[in-house]
Amino acid sequence: MQKLIKPIVKVGNSAGVILPKKWLHHEAKIEIIVKTPNILEILQQEKIPLEKVKGIYLVGSYARGEQTKESDYDVLVITKDLNSKLQKSNSEIILISEENLKESLNTNILPLLPMLKESKPILNSSLIDPYKKIPLTFKNLKWHLETTKSAIKIMEQTLDLNKGISEQISSSIAYSLILRLRESYIVDCLIKNKKQSNKKLVLLIKKLTGSVEIYNKYKLIKLNKKVKDTILIKHVDSLLDYIKNKINEQEKWLKEKKD
Repeated sequence: MQKLIKPIVKVGNSAGVILPKKWLHHEAKIEIIVKTPNILEILQQEKIPLEKVKGIYLVGSYARGEQTKESDYDVLVITKDLNSKLQKSNSEIILISEENLKESLNTNILPLLPMLKESKPILNSSLIDPYKKIPLTFKNLKWHLETTKSAIKIMEQTLDLNKGISEQISSSIAYSLILRLRESYIVDCLIKNKKQSNKKLVLLIKKLTGSVEIYNKYKLIKLNKKVKDTILIKHVDSLLDYIKNKINEQEKWLKEKKD
C-alpha cells in the first residue's frame, strides 16, 4: 500500500488533495492529521517569558496513551511565578508556579498529583520527582472526601424525588455522578499505587451497571452537548453505592495509616 502526506489545498469552493496522475481511477483514503503542538512556540506567542518556565509536562489522555480524536493535548507548565490557563486550538495548557504547586498538593491532591504521576516530561523531568512522592493525608484528601459526601447527599435527594414515580431519572445527573465516581476511582488507584485509565473506569461502570450508557451521557454533557433522555435509577443507585463504599474505605485507610 502506497502512502503519501500531502497538504489540503483549495479547489474551487471546496478543499482537496492533489495526487499523482498514476493514481487516477483508484480509490484513496483521506485522513486529517492532527499536528502535535509546539508548546514553546505557543508560550512565546502568548508572551510567556520562557526564562520563567521551570518544567513542561504532557498530561491527560495523550500521556496515558488513551487519546481519541476528540482529545486535546493537555500540558502542565511549572513556572517561577506565573499562574494561568491557555486554550489554543487542540491544546490546553495549565501554568502553575512551583510555590502554588506545593501548596495545592499539601491541601488537595486532586487533580495535580494524578497529573504528575501520569505525566510525560517535555522539559526538566527531575523537577517533579519529589512532588510525585507526596503522601496522601487527611489534609490533602479532605476536599475530595467532603465534597464527594456532599454531592452524594444531593444526588440521593434527587433520586428520592423520582423514586415511586418513575424507574428513570434525567440524564443531567450523569455528569456529577461520573465525576465523583472518577475521583473516587483515581484516589483508590493512588492508595494502591496503580495506574489509572479511562478504559478501566469504563469497564468498572459496565461491571456495576451492565452498560456504559451513563458514561456516554457524561461525555456528551462534558462536550456541552444537549442530552434530553433519561437513565435508569437502578444504575445510578449502583454507582452511588460503589462511591459511598469507596469513600468509607478511603477514610478507614487514612485512619489506620494515621494510627
